[in-house]
Amino acid sequence: MDRHRRIRAAVLGLGDAGYPQDDLQRIIRCARDAIARMDVDIVYERSIITDDDGIAAREDLRDRAVDVIVAHFASWHITPYVMHALKEHKDVPVLLWGTGGRTDAAGTLRSPASAAGITALAPLLKSMGYRYHIVLDQPDAPARLDEVGGFLKLCDAARQIRESRVGLVGYADMGLFTCAYDRQEVFAELGIDIEDYYVSEIMRRMDECPREEVERAKEEIRRTAHFQNEIADSLLDKCVRLYCALRWKADQRSLDAISIKCIYGVTKCMGINPCLAQSLLANKDLSVICECDAYGLLTLVILSKLTGRTSAFMEHYEAFNDALLVGVCGFIPSDFIDGQMELRATNLGESIKGISNVSKVRTGTVTYGRLYREDNRFKMFITRGEAQRPPKWTEIGWAEPTPDFPSLLIKLETPLQTYLDMVPGQHICMAYGDWKAELTELCGLLGIEAVCP
Repeated sequence: MDRHRRIRAAVLGLGDAGYPQDDLQRIIRCARDAIARMDVDIVYERSIITDDDGIAAREDLRDRAVDVIVAHFASWHITPYVMHALKEHKDVPVLLWGTGGRTDAAGTLRSPASAAGITALAPLLKSMGYRYHIVLDQPDAPARLDEVGGFLKLCDAARQIRESRVGLVGYADMGLFTCAYDRQEVFAELGIDIEDYYVSEIMRRMDECPREEVERAKEEIRRTAHFQNEIADSLLDKCVRLYCALRWKADQRSLDAISIKCIYGVTKCMGINPCLAQSLLANKDLSVICECDAYGLLTLVILSKLTGRTSAFMEHYEAFNDALLVGVCGFIPSDFIDGQMELRATNLGESIKGISNVSKVRTGTVTYGRLYREDNRFKMFITRGEAQRPPKWTEIGWAEPTPDFPSLLIKLETPLQTYLDMVPGQHICMAYGDWKAELTELCGLLGIEAVCP
């Protein structure tokens, strides 16, 4: 399966036999040409004007794989005709797009009544459980192509998410319940299969990594990062080998996301934390989270497929009246760094040692949330905030001088108590920008209930 292909669309031009056919076909061609200029493969197109047209479209589409159906209303349309084509594709998102009227030289608005066609069909689709979006052009105005293209991109993101491949090295670090997951539920409802690998395989690959590959990676780190204290070459070598081994696994399995067990996994088995390795791995095409947090990792995949950008997670540390201090003990993707990457050899007690990424984090508007399971269905907690510079702080227990971990002070759009009552875990996942509306609609396409406090 080619997960990097373009989205496949069926374009149905809808009209009524009693309207001027030349005008309808011109409108239908214009809409079709507009979609063809988008990042879409049109795999089927047909005008449906009569009942026979609808039956023919049903036969043509019966065994054809499509990711979205564009039902373009050039005018009023009799609902049963198009339902012939739609009724066997209940799992395919539908765009209901209607053309607006035009005012003639005498000042009369001549309406094709596409709004009537759409509002006759939409209640039926809703009652039958279809996933759809309505775009209705206004009279005498340009077609709302940005909204049309935006919905097609959401359909493509949903398709990519359902075809994602996720890998975990370990399960639910520290036995944390919020990091656990049910593989069967994830596969059955979201279409995503989570693979699991043994730590021993990763450790073996660390030993097998070619010396030249390891040295190139170490040299790149020395060239681009600032070392805040002395980092032994042996420690750097081990962290880089972990990075190379995980990178090998991600490439071997064409993964969209990966995580490795930290506190009760890598740290105990290898004597290092995975923070630097995971920081180097994370980008817009490979989501990464700590502690084998499965639902958090799936949230990152959803955010990255939606935005086309890197997403990252952080953990709650402190609550203020209208803000949260969030941070992470040594992990941050390069795309989130403000300035140069800062690295530091750190240790917490006698067990947690390694190299922490202690870079400053970019500020700005963020959309964040978390996938979770409740009432026998998947839900997504979604909210926004303004990420600001954090106060001077440190986490207790780390060796002096304590490290300044990547962190932000997030000004909440949600009342603090409401947030605390509803947030479904210690890890939140974020992307820069305001994506709340798009994420909410994408969740609808995926069958996930959006929870927006």
